[in-house]
Amino acid sequence: ARARNMTVGITPASELFNTFNISSQFLMGKQFCDTAEKVVERKPCAYDKGSVHFIRKEKVNYIHKSYLQSWKYFEDVEDEVREQFVFMGDVQDKAHELIKSLTKPFASKNLTIIAVHIRRGDYKNERNVKYGYNLATGEYLSRAFKYFRDRYDPIVFIVFTNPNVEDLKWCKYHVNGSDVVFAPENPREVDMCAISMCNHTIMTVGSFGWWGSFLAKGTTIYFSDVAQNNSNLRKDFSFDMSDYFYPGWIGLR
Repeated sequence: ARARNMTVGITPASELFNTFNISSQFLMGKQFCDTAEKVVERKPCAYDKGSVHFIRKEKVNYIHKSYLQSWKYFEDVEDEVREQFVFMGDVQDKAHELIKSLTKPFASKNLTIIAVHIRRGDYKNERNVKYGYNLATGEYLSRAFKYFRDRYDPIVFIVFTNPNVEDLKWCKYHVNGSDVVFAPENPREVDMCAISMCNHTIMTVGSFGWWGSFLAKGTTIYFSDVAQNNSNLRKDFSFDMSDYFYPGWIGLR
């Protein structure tokens, strides 16, 4: 919108309004969406300059039918984006209480809190595996944990993951130690807010972990082997995946 000198419009039913202090007051309804011209990016995990700097027609509305999963789309307005994604007060209160209760046994003025987001669930289904999705391994998590354990003391890792039995069993087998706690099941906005409140983050795969890490603004370790070589998913990224992963983040595998 900034690049094309246009106004941002968000549908009234958007979950964004119940989660973040979104300042946009321009609301658009279904009729607007049905009549607007569509702009589509070429790849869902790579920056497409053409989908930003398109030729704009006068008095024509546009809807962006894209994932926009690249930091390059908003690098020129990053501060504005962060201002939009400030969580609502009640969400912040719940996230703060969650972190407080989980870190109480580790009470220390110098405690470093690491959020760990582990996504498995849907990444295990046959269609996604065939498309090229890779699951983060236990070996990757061990390296990521070692990175922070070598640098901070005292430290605590708060693990956020799908609460189903199978995923929890896998996580507790591969992620353990006296400095590890597992967050209970919470509304997803509370989980993301809590992740954003931690000092640093470890993410595995998916946009939930990406945005939680981005909003946290600390050191982020990410799983760099997210897509199988020569797969359809790998083709969704730029050649070195640098469009997708935020600058300064540390990739391990």
